[in-house]
Amino acid sequence: MGLFRRAGLALLAVLACALTVTHLMHQRALETRPSVSERYDREVASAMVRAERAEKVAREALALVKELREQKEAAETRAADAERRVELKPEARPEARPEARPAAKNLTLCYTLDGIAECVAPELQFRTRTRVHLVPPDSPQAGWRFQHLIKMGFASHPAIVPTSSSAAAEFVLYLAHSTKEPPTTATATQLVVLDEGDGAGFYGKVKETSYLIYLKRSWVTKKDGAYTGTGRRLRRNYYPMPYSVSDSYFDPAKTRDGADRHLDIVCSNRPIDRQPTRARVVKWVADFLDKHPQYEGVAGEVNAAGRKELNDAYFGAMRSAKIVVTCNPSHWEGDFRTFEALASGALVFVDEMYVPHPWPFLHNKHVIVYDNSDPDDFERKLKFYLDNPREARRVARAGLKHALAYHRAVSRMDYILRSAHELASSPGTLHYTHTAKQIAFDVNATIQIPPVIDVADPAVNRQRIPQALNLGRRFPTTPLSAEDIRALVRRNKDRRGRHPRRGQARA
Repeated sequence: MGLFRRAGLALLAVLACALTVTHLMHQRALETRPSVSERYDREVASAMVRAERAEKVAREALALVKELREQKEAAETRAADAERRVELKPEARPEARPEARPAAKNLTLCYTLDGIAECVAPELQFRTRTRVHLVPPDSPQAGWRFQHLIKMGFASHPAIVPTSSSAAAEFVLYLAHSTKEPPTTATATQLVVLDEGDGAGFYGKVKETSYLIYLKRSWVTKKDGAYTGTGRRLRRNYYPMPYSVSDSYFDPAKTRDGADRHLDIVCSNRPIDRQPTRARVVKWVADFLDKHPQYEGVAGEVNAAGRKELNDAYFGAMRSAKIVVTCNPSHWEGDFRTFEALASGALVFVDEMYVPHPWPFLHNKHVIVYDNSDPDDFERKLKFYLDNPREARRVARAGLKHALAYHRAVSRMDYILRSAHELASSPGTLHYTHTAKQIAFDVNATIQIPPVIDVADPAVNRQRIPQALNLGRRFPTTPLSAEDIRALVRRNKDRRGRHPRRGQARA
């Protein structure tokens, strides 16, 4: 029993020691273990560290994505610029043999007028040899006069290398009113639309995304000669395009000095009810000739020639005139007669033109601009220049020289090419002047006298403006009656019958 007792007591002692050690260890653990608040603070701090690291990683990832996107956009821009660039590498487009082209001719025109010798070279800025395709017209008679001007400029421009298809061309010229269907093979980096159609607007078969540039002759709308707004315009690369002077209009051998011109005034516009502004101006000229019988002239058509020929009698009458009066269409703008008149060497009277021109004609320097609502001022100007022939010849010679320098068919083709090239090239890489984009809303490129319409003013640069506002003119107007127009026609025939020499055109 003693042995078992001692063993039991020993076991109890061991258990007691174990309990004591366990208690002490637990107590020590409690003393070294952090509190709940301490553990919370540590977890929060650790979470914040992890969040900062995650945010840093996210920022780095976003920066990398942005850098990759910018690199992609830059590459796409370079690719697009390379595709648009006019000076293409040989392998950029299918090779094609250029059409046969005669050697470049000397474009300088020399002449002597009023004893003053002149040699005038056309202003050309576009000098890059460029493959250009001119889309064939449906008919030689479709838009004949405009075809004539474009073909002459195309054939004369020294930088053009003609191609027979759009596949090998860098520019494709499409005359919207000479060819019914737009070319399907031309791309938006090639297609140059030339729209000479009457009235503002655009050719419905041409999609806005299909062209590089759209050039429009009738840039504004009018009502009986009064400005009535811009009409419908495309939003993208849509710009003005005036007519030009054909080399066929100007013949140095037939251009007379002022002293040899036997007609004082020629106004060859036909008075018809559809053109009330022209009818009104013809009546002003007829009234002036009746009021001042010492002057000889024509107030109405010279002959019955059509618009699809270069008529010798018509041009002969202008070359025989001291003053040629022209007038824009009543309801739109763009008058080929103005440029025909300028080539005659006469002093040209023209009503205001709101379409911007490259190197515009200036009032009292190159032409005489009149208000088509003010007959009294028109009469004063006629009388002044007929009574002051030296001043009339000064302006006439300057107008001819300016037209030959800046407005020949080859110069207008240059305007078309440099305007397209500017849009096809990277910004800031070219230094052209008087491009379509540059002059489109420049009031100084228009041909006006006070009161002047600022074509850039949002109040004016609108699709429709009421005729009743009579913008740009001094007085309201009333169209002539049908009987008044018939009387004008009879008066012109009687005048030519009484004085056959007045209606003759000495070519």
